[in-house]
Amino acid sequence: MPVFSCPPPHLSTKVDGMEVERMKTLVGSLDDGGPANRLRAVKELRRELARAETAAVRQARQAGFSWEVIAQVLEVSRQAVHKKYGKR
Repeated sequence: MPVFSCPPPHLSTKVDGMEVERMKTLVGSLDDGGPANRLRAVKELRRELARAETAAVRQARQAGFSWEVIAQVLEVSRQAVHKKYGKR
């Protein structure tokens, strides 16, 4: 199996435009305010990234990617990715 440094071109990694804008806003807010605001932004970024990853895994599976290939791209074990996303 090939190891990809980034998703293959035929697999769209585009997430919902609102998600992208939300992430941009949150990244921008890392420079604004004090530590509490930065921590809140980091927490929200984690949530948004988790949603984006879930959508990308779903797209990869629909495109016929095996759990092994998805795991290689995410740099985790096949068992870890299957455990996290396999029953969705």
